Amino acid sequence: MHLELIRVAVVAAILMISCTEGLQPIEDPGGACAIDNDGEHEPGYPYDLDRFKTDVLPVLTSTCAAAGCHAAPEGQSEFNVWSGAAPGNCEYAETFQSFTGFVDLAQPGNSRVIGAVSGVLTSHPLTLAEGDPQRDAIVGFIQDASARYLADGGAGTTPPPGASPFDYPTFQATIQPAFDRADGRGCASAGCHADGAGGMTLTAAPAADSAEMEANFLAITARTSLERPPSSMVYLRATTRHGGGASALMDEEGAAALLAWIEAAAAAAGGAPVACVDPTRFDIGVFRDEILPILRGDLDLNDQGSGQTVTGCTRGPCHGNLDRPPGSLILLDSATPEDNLRNFSCFVDALSPSSSQALLCPQNDSRCRHYPHPGDRVLAGIDDLNYQRILSYLFATRSDAVPLDFAFFVRRVDPIFDDPAAVEGGAQGRTCAETTSCHGIAVAGQPPPNGSNLGLLPNAGDRGRLYGNFVEAANFVNFVRPEESSLFLYPTNEIANTAAHPTATGLPHPGGSDFATDSRFARDILTWAAGLRPDGDGAIRTWLVAGDYRIADVADPTPIAESTATPDIFDPSGGRLLGGEWDGLFADDGTIDLGARLPAAGGESRAAYAVAYLINTTDRTLRVALSVSSPNAVRTYAGPLMVAGDGGTVSTLVDLPAYRTSHSATRVLVKLLERAGDGGLRFTARVTDEAGVPLQGDLVIKLGPKGGI
Repeated sequence: MHLELIRVAVVAAILMISCTEGLQPIEDPGGACAIDNDGEHEPGYPYDLDRFKTDVLPVLTSTCAAAGCHAAPEGQSEFNVWSGAAPGNCEYAETFQSFTGFVDLAQPGNSRVIGAVSGVLTSHPLTLAEGDPQRDAIVGFIQDASARYLADGGAGTTPPPGASPFDYPTFQATIQPAFDRADGRGCASAGCHADGAGGMTLTAAPAADSAEMEANFLAITARTSLERPPSSMVYLRATTRHGGGASALMDEEGAAALLAWIEAAAAAAGGAPVACVDPTRFDIGVFRDEILPILRGDLDLNDQGSGQTVTGCTRGPCHGNLDRPPGSLILLDSATPEDNLRNFSCFVDALSPSSSQALLCPQNDSRCRHYPHPGDRVLAGIDDLNYQRILSYLFATRSDAVPLDFAFFVRRVDPIFDDPAAVEGGAQGRTCAETTSCHGIAVAGQPPPNGSNLGLLPNAGDRGRLYGNFVEAANFVNFVRPEESSLFLYPTNEIANTAAHPTATGLPHPGGSDFATDSRFARDILTWAAGLRPDGDGAIRTWLVAGDYRIADVADPTPIAESTATPDIFDPSGGRLLGGEWDGLFADDGTIDLGARLPAAGGESRAAYAVAYLINTTDRTLRVALSVSSPNAVRTYAGPLMVAGDGGTVSTLVDLPAYRTSHSATRVLVKLLERAGDGGLRFTARVTDEAGVPLQGDLVIKLGPKGGI
């Protein structure tokens, strides 16, 4: 295991479009500038390109592409629209890039392009009235992209006062009064923001430190821009008549104070917007019972018997007081677990959990926004058990950035919970997900009857219920040291074995010893917890497979778009078998026997596919030698490369990007053709370095395109 695996920084690129002057264009096979993807999502994510083409582009080319306005390449305010933009050409990519550069995905109402067309920017010559189909097309497109971005953990909720870079005392003493005295009647008057005008609701003259004061604070800070404070929607509206001229106008003193307050917040945030992961993405019970004790200093997993700890984040001189600078983490012993989690979530990166400020700062890592950490180094890094437990908790956030594989969980781990044989060999006649006395629950989020924090939906069959169990189980996995995972320690009763496990409590599992440490159940849990890996010989044993397809030649087309398809489990495949879906295949050795998974019928030639996604966990580019051996005709795709052969072995070199610069996964797709006399439908795939040394610890394999660490 490499230190780089956890201590890497990820800059999550939403868009990678390069057609602008001075950059090398990204070329598609036809040679035109292309809109790239980030390796985890479709091109243009989180924007809907079809909607941009049909709804937005016609508005831009018909209203904005005139000379002296936004005609490229010298459009006003550096917003460029190409009149000849059309899907497939460079002008289309450039227009898309230019438009989205004026969008705020975290706060869509704060997008400068919306301010321009809605009349907030009074200098803009074109205003589209509310209800105008063109305005609705632009606003709807942005709101749709924002909803997708936020739902995937791209940003999050507005920071509360404790975690916000905005100074809350200044808000209460200066900013709120400025809103209240605007034009002698205030912004929270009847018919205006007292009634939710423009989607913003304010309470007039709220009491100090009241819930209403905090709600006003959240509503106002949600409409600011820390990247461009003068462009903040709340500042523009507070200083410009709107609402048909009926709005209240803030006085010069108040306007100056508002802008200075936003600028101070931008400085406190280090020039980067601060957003919080939605706290409902976390398990509050696990936070309360396992994470908060570490943060408080009540528990040190590195030395559980000593009664002394090195963390103690909630102590007064550290994070345990309200008199901390804006943007600081505040954790109070007097606060509820829910309030502390809400503040803690503002220091979590849902797209790259290992790069969360909640982990970087206590390591005194230079990437901490307030480096050096005033509390020095309280987490010792990858070998620190407290670090590992917090990291595991962050991996359980409801997001795609997790190295644990969903397909393997669906087929090999979740079935354990419903198998009577996994509870003392069936002697008890019940399962782990039994709903009267074990972990079973009827509705996601319920506490299980045994009083634990692991609640499981029994007999989960659909993607939603399976994903719920996946997230629950991920809370009890230690990715760095799988054998210290609670999901392994409790059912094997190793939780009582303090001699063998530093995280063991010494107390027996209330359900007893359900299965042995060397059982298939235990091995599957440990395999999943460690992240799927090549074996010691470099062979990839875990694949997503689909088939079969009646074709005569390996080059013949099938319903699969071979060069671009990025399937996940349960995705439709168009194949005759496996219910017409992609499904998992997990081999006990390096031979992937597709014929056994896809029984033949009729003796006709047929094709099948296998897909895996490789994640380089190091901070350097890995040049990987991929070799595929098969008695069948084969096509192998590795990233953008394709090699073909007819029996024997085909090989190619592929560069896997360093995780420090890209947390995307590289797709490997194998297509096999079985003909009469081939004797089966099978292959082996090995990954080595250029010298032929098998790769294992540097790579994580996922069976879906979305991955992260």
